[in-house]
Amino acid sequence: MKQMVLFGSLLIAILGCAKQEEAASQASVAAVPDAVEATQIESATVEPDAYYEYLWCEQGEDYSQESMAELTNNWNSVIDGMDAPDLAAFGYLPRGWETESYDGLWVLRWNSKADSDAGWEACAASEACAAHEAKFASVLTCGDEVGVNRFGFNSFVPQPVPETFTGDPAPYYLTNMFCSYNEGKGPADLRAWGTNSYLPMLSEGAEENSESSYWFMVGGPDFEVNEESPFDFNWLNYWQTAEEGEAASAAFAASEEGQAMRASFDEVATCQDPQPWDGYVIRRNQAS
Repeated sequence: MKQMVLFGSLLIAILGCAKQEEAASQASVAAVPDAVEATQIESATVEPDAYYEYLWCEQGEDYSQESMAELTNNWNSVIDGMDAPDLAAFGYLPRGWETESYDGLWVLRWNSKADSDAGWEACAASEACAAHEAKFASVLTCGDEVGVNRFGFNSFVPQPVPETFTGDPAPYYLTNMFCSYNEGKGPADLRAWGTNSYLPMLSEGAEENSESSYWFMVGGPDFEVNEESPFDFNWLNYWQTAEEGEAASAAFAASEEGQAMRASFDEVATCQDPQPWDGYVIRRNQAS
Protein backbone atom coordinates (compact mmCIF):
# COMPACT_ATOMS: atom_id res chain seq x y z
CA MET A 1 0.00 0.00 0.00
CA LYS A 2 1.11 3.59 -0.57
CA GLN A 3 2.38 5.49 2.47
CA MET A 4 0.59 8.72 3.52
CA VAL A 5 2.92 11.71 3.76
CA LEU A 6 0.80 14.05 5.88
CA PHE A 7 -1.02 11.52 8.02
CA GLY A 8 1.78 9.78 9.58
CA SER A 9 0.40 9.00 12.43
CA LEU A 10 0.49 -1.41 23.29
CA LEU A 11 2.65 -3.20 26.08
CA ILE A 12 -0.91 -3.84 26.99
CA ALA A 13 -3.44 -3.68 29.77
CA ILE A 14 -6.81 -2.14 30.51
CA LEU A 15 -7.77 0.57 32.94
CA GLY A 16 -9.97 3.61 32.98
CA CYS A 17 -10.64 7.34 33.39
CA ALA A 18 -9.59 10.97 32.99
CA LYS A 19 -10.77 14.01 31.07
CA GLN A 20 -8.05 14.75 28.50
CA GLU A 21 -7.91 14.35 24.72
CA GLU A 22 -5.22 12.90 22.61
CA ALA A 23 -3.28 15.85 21.31
CA ALA A 24 -3.42 18.16 24.39
CA SER A 25 -4.47 15.45 23.15
CA GLN A 26 3.74 4.54 26.32
CA ALA A 27 6.83 1.22 29.48
CA SER A 28 7.67 4.72 30.79
CA VAL A 29 6.27 7.11 33.42
CA ALA A 30 3.12 9.10 34.05
CA ALA A 31 1.14 10.79 36.77
CA VAL A 32 -1.32 8.46 38.51
CA PRO A 33 -4.68 9.40 40.04
CA ASP A 34 -5.29 8.78 43.71
CA ALA A 35 -8.84 7.49 43.39
CA VAL A 36 -9.38 3.81 42.75
CA GLU A 37 -12.36 4.81 40.61
CA ALA A 38 -9.94 6.22 38.07
CA THR A 39 -8.86 2.69 37.17
CA GLN A 40 -12.33 1.37 36.51
CA ILE A 41 -13.39 0.65 32.96
CA GLU A 42 -16.82 0.17 31.50
CA SER A 43 -18.91 -0.15 34.64
CA ALA A 44 -22.33 1.06 35.57
CA THR A 45 -20.89 4.02 37.47
CA VAL A 46 -18.08 5.20 35.19
CA GLU A 47 -18.64 6.91 31.87
CA PRO A 48 -16.03 6.88 29.08
CA ASP A 49 -13.74 9.90 28.90
CA ALA A 50 -14.21 10.16 25.15
CA TYR A 51 -15.53 8.39 22.10
CA TYR A 52 -12.89 7.70 19.43
CA GLU A 53 -13.67 6.69 15.86
CA TYR A 54 -11.03 5.26 13.53
CA LEU A 55 -11.79 5.72 9.84
CA TRP A 56 -9.92 3.66 7.24
CA CYS A 57 -8.61 5.97 4.51
CA GLU A 58 -7.21 5.41 1.03
CA GLN A 59 -5.22 7.80 -1.10
CA GLY A 60 -6.57 8.84 -4.49
CA GLU A 61 -4.79 9.59 -7.74
CA ASP A 62 -4.47 13.29 -6.85
CA TYR A 63 -2.96 12.65 -3.46
CA SER A 64 0.08 14.74 -2.57
CA GLN A 65 1.37 16.55 0.47
CA GLU A 66 0.07 19.80 -0.96
CA SER A 67 -3.40 18.46 -1.77
CA MET A 68 -3.63 16.91 1.70
CA ALA A 69 -2.79 20.23 3.30
CA GLU A 70 -5.56 21.85 1.26
CA LEU A 71 -7.98 19.07 2.20
CA THR A 72 -7.18 19.42 5.89
CA ASN A 73 -7.62 23.19 5.87
CA ASN A 74 -10.91 22.92 4.01
CA TRP A 75 -12.18 20.18 6.32
CA ASN A 76 -11.47 22.34 9.37
CA SER A 77 -13.27 25.26 7.75
CA VAL A 78 -16.30 23.08 7.07
CA ILE A 79 -16.36 21.87 10.67
CA ASP A 80 -16.00 25.43 11.95
CA GLY A 81 -19.08 26.42 9.96
CA MET A 82 -21.28 23.53 11.07
CA ASP A 83 -23.65 23.46 14.02
CA ALA A 84 -22.08 20.29 15.37
CA PRO A 85 -20.54 19.09 18.67
CA ASP A 86 -16.94 19.87 19.51
CA LEU A 87 -14.41 17.36 18.25
CA ALA A 88 -10.71 16.80 17.70
CA ALA A 89 -9.10 14.88 14.85
CA PHE A 90 -5.81 13.10 14.25
CA GLY A 91 -4.07 11.24 11.46
CA TYR A 92 -2.29 7.92 12.06
CA LEU A 93 0.21 6.43 9.63
CA PRO A 94 1.57 2.89 10.04
CA ARG A 95 5.21 3.18 11.05
CA GLY A 96 7.29 0.53 9.28
CA TRP A 97 4.44 -1.75 8.26
CA GLU A 98 1.66 -1.90 5.66
CA THR A 99 -1.81 -3.34 5.27
CA GLU A 100 -4.08 -3.92 2.30
CA SER A 101 -7.02 -2.49 4.25
CA TYR A 102 -6.02 1.18 4.29
CA ASP A 103 -3.23 3.71 3.78
CA GLY A 104 -3.85 5.47 7.08
CA LEU A 105 -6.46 6.35 9.67
CA TRP A 106 -8.48 9.53 10.18
CA VAL A 107 -9.25 9.56 13.90
CA LEU A 108 -12.17 11.51 15.37
CA ARG A 109 -12.26 12.27 19.08
CA TRP A 110 -15.73 13.16 20.38
CA ASN A 111 -16.73 13.91 23.94
CA SER A 112 -19.36 11.16 23.75
CA LYS A 113 -21.08 8.75 21.39
CA ALA A 114 -24.09 11.04 21.40
CA ASP A 115 -21.86 13.81 20.08
CA SER A 116 -20.59 11.47 17.37
CA ASP A 117 -24.13 10.64 16.28
CA ALA A 118 -25.03 14.34 16.19
CA GLY A 119 -21.89 15.22 14.27
CA TRP A 120 -22.43 12.61 11.59
CA GLU A 121 -26.06 13.71 11.25
CA ALA A 122 -24.99 17.32 10.88
CA CYS A 123 -22.51 16.40 8.15
CA ALA A 124 -25.10 14.36 6.29
CA ALA A 125 -27.41 17.38 6.25
CA SER A 126 -24.67 19.86 5.31
CA GLU A 127 -24.17 21.02 1.73
CA ALA A 128 -20.68 22.18 2.67
CA CYS A 129 -19.79 18.72 3.97
CA ALA A 130 -21.05 17.07 0.80
CA ALA A 131 -19.18 19.59 -1.35
CA HIS A 132 -15.97 18.91 0.57
CA GLU A 133 -16.25 15.16 0.02
CA ALA A 134 -16.91 15.62 -3.69
CA LYS A 135 -14.06 18.11 -4.14
CA PHE A 136 -11.44 15.91 -2.49
CA ALA A 137 -12.66 12.45 -3.52
CA SER A 138 -9.62 12.01 -5.76
CA VAL A 139 -7.27 12.97 -2.92
CA LEU A 140 -8.46 10.89 0.02
CA THR A 141 -11.52 8.78 0.81
CA CYS A 142 -12.32 7.63 4.33
CA GLY A 143 -14.82 5.09 5.61
CA ASP A 144 -18.20 5.83 7.13
CA GLU A 145 -19.69 2.34 7.55
CA VAL A 146 -19.70 1.23 11.18
CA GLY A 147 -17.88 -2.06 11.73
CA VAL A 148 -16.59 -2.12 8.15
CA ASN A 149 -14.31 0.88 7.71
CA ARG A 150 -15.37 3.05 10.65
CA PHE A 151 -14.77 1.77 14.18
CA GLY A 152 -15.93 3.45 17.37
CA PHE A 153 -14.45 2.87 20.83
CA ASN A 154 -15.61 3.95 24.27
CA SER A 155 -12.27 5.25 25.50
CA PHE A 156 -10.78 5.67 28.96
CA VAL A 157 -7.65 7.54 30.05
CA PRO A 158 -6.28 6.63 33.50
CA GLN A 159 -4.42 9.88 34.11
CA PRO A 160 -4.22 13.37 32.63
CA VAL A 161 -2.10 13.75 29.52
CA PRO A 162 1.23 15.17 30.75
CA GLU A 163 2.25 18.67 29.75
CA THR A 164 5.32 17.16 28.10
CA PHE A 165 3.05 15.63 25.45
CA THR A 166 1.83 18.25 22.99
CA GLY A 167 1.68 16.41 19.66
CA ASP A 168 3.96 19.04 18.13
CA PRO A 169 6.23 19.03 16.29
CA ALA A 170 4.79 16.17 14.29
CA PRO A 171 4.86 13.29 14.19
CA TYR A 172 4.28 12.02 17.67
CA TYR A 173 4.49 8.29 18.37
CA LEU A 174 2.02 5.69 19.52
CA THR A 175 1.54 1.96 19.65
CA ASN A 176 -1.62 -0.11 19.90
CA MET A 177 -2.46 -3.70 20.57
CA PHE A 178 -5.71 -5.67 20.59
CA CYS A 179 -6.20 -7.93 23.62
CA SER A 180 -8.55 -10.68 24.77
CA TYR A 181 -9.19 -11.84 28.32
CA ASN A 182 -7.87 -15.26 29.21
CA GLU A 183 -10.36 -17.93 30.20
CA GLY A 184 -11.92 -17.10 33.53
CA LYS A 185 -10.60 -13.54 33.52
CA GLY A 186 -12.34 -10.24 32.95
CA PRO A 187 -12.35 -6.49 33.65
CA ALA A 188 -12.24 -6.96 37.43
CA ASP A 189 -8.99 -8.90 37.15
CA LEU A 190 -7.48 -6.27 34.93
CA ARG A 191 -8.58 -3.48 37.26
CA ALA A 192 -6.92 -5.30 40.15
CA TRP A 193 -3.72 -5.72 38.14
CA GLY A 194 -3.68 -2.06 37.25
CA THR A 195 -4.53 -0.78 40.71
CA ASN A 196 -2.11 -3.03 42.58
CA SER A 197 0.75 -3.26 40.10
CA TYR A 198 0.87 -1.09 36.98
CA LEU A 199 -0.26 2.29 38.29
CA PRO A 200 1.98 2.15 41.37
CA MET A 201 4.93 1.33 39.10
CA LEU A 202 4.11 4.32 36.89
CA SER A 203 3.79 6.56 39.93
CA GLU A 204 7.25 5.58 41.15
CA GLY A 205 8.67 6.11 37.68
CA ALA A 206 7.11 9.57 37.42
CA GLU A 207 9.04 10.68 40.48
CA GLU A 208 12.30 9.63 38.82
CA ASN A 209 11.60 11.01 35.33
CA SER A 210 9.41 14.10 35.27
CA GLU A 211 10.32 14.71 31.61
CA SER A 212 8.47 11.64 30.36
CA SER A 213 5.66 12.34 27.89
CA TYR A 214 4.07 8.90 28.28
CA TRP A 215 0.33 8.42 28.61
CA PHE A 216 -2.06 5.66 27.61
CA MET A 217 -5.66 5.02 26.68
CA VAL A 218 -7.89 1.95 26.61
CA GLY A 219 -10.81 1.51 24.23
CA GLY A 220 -13.74 -0.88 24.33
CA PRO A 221 -15.20 -1.64 20.86
CA ASP A 222 -18.61 -0.17 20.11
CA PHE A 223 -19.23 -2.44 17.13
CA GLU A 224 -19.61 -6.13 16.40
CA VAL A 225 -16.11 -7.59 16.50
CA ASN A 226 -15.12 -9.90 13.67
CA GLU A 227 -15.29 -13.49 14.94
CA GLU A 228 -12.19 -14.33 12.90
CA SER A 229 -10.15 -11.74 14.81
CA PRO A 230 -11.87 -11.35 18.17
CA PHE A 231 -10.63 -9.01 20.90
CA ASP A 232 -12.01 -7.42 24.06
CA PHE A 233 -10.13 -4.14 24.19
CA ASN A 234 -7.57 -1.95 22.47
CA TRP A 235 -4.71 -0.44 24.48
CA LEU A 236 -2.79 2.54 23.13
CA ASN A 237 0.46 4.05 24.41
CA TYR A 238 1.63 7.56 23.48
CA TRP A 239 4.93 9.43 23.51
CA GLN A 240 6.04 12.77 22.13
CA THR A 241 8.68 11.15 19.88
CA ALA A 242 9.47 7.74 18.45
CA GLU A 243 12.94 7.92 19.99
CA GLU A 244 11.49 8.29 23.49
CA GLY A 245 8.86 5.61 22.95
CA GLU A 246 11.20 3.04 21.48
CA ALA A 247 13.84 3.65 24.16
CA ALA A 248 11.28 3.46 26.98
CA SER A 249 9.75 0.26 25.63
CA ALA A 250 13.15 -1.38 25.21
CA ALA A 251 14.22 -0.40 28.72
CA PHE A 252 10.99 -1.74 30.17
CA ALA A 253 11.28 -5.05 28.32
CA ALA A 254 14.90 -5.49 29.48
CA SER A 255 14.27 -4.71 33.14
CA GLU A 256 13.39 -7.30 35.77
CA GLU A 257 10.52 -5.10 36.94
CA GLY A 258 9.17 -4.81 33.41
CA GLN A 259 9.39 -8.51 32.76
CA ALA A 260 7.60 -9.29 36.00
CA MET A 261 4.93 -6.74 35.20
CA ARG A 262 4.33 -8.19 31.76
CA ALA A 263 4.21 -11.74 33.16
CA SER A 264 1.56 -10.74 35.68
CA PHE A 265 -0.46 -9.06 32.94
CA ASP A 266 -0.19 -12.12 30.70
CA GLU A 267 -2.06 -14.06 33.37
CA VAL A 268 -5.04 -11.83 32.72
CA ALA A 269 -5.09 -11.24 28.96
CA THR A 270 -3.47 -12.25 25.69
CA CYS A 271 -2.54 -9.57 23.15
CA GLN A 272 -1.41 -9.24 19.59
CA ASP A 273 2.00 -7.78 18.87
CA PRO A 274 2.08 -3.98 19.20
CA GLN A 275 1.67 -1.90 16.06
CA PRO A 276 3.65 1.38 15.89
CA TRP A 277 2.20 4.54 14.34
CA ASP A 278 3.21 8.09 13.55
CA GLY A 279 0.57 10.57 14.69
CA TYR A 280 -0.42 14.02 13.43
CA VAL A 281 -2.80 16.59 14.90
CA ILE A 282 -5.50 17.59 12.40
CA ARG A 283 -7.81 19.48 14.71
CA ARG A 284 -7.75 20.34 18.40
CA ASN A 285 -10.94 20.53 20.40
CA GLN A 286 -11.92 23.39 22.68
CA ALA A 287 -10.21 21.78 25.66
CA SER A 288 -6.82 21.74 23.88
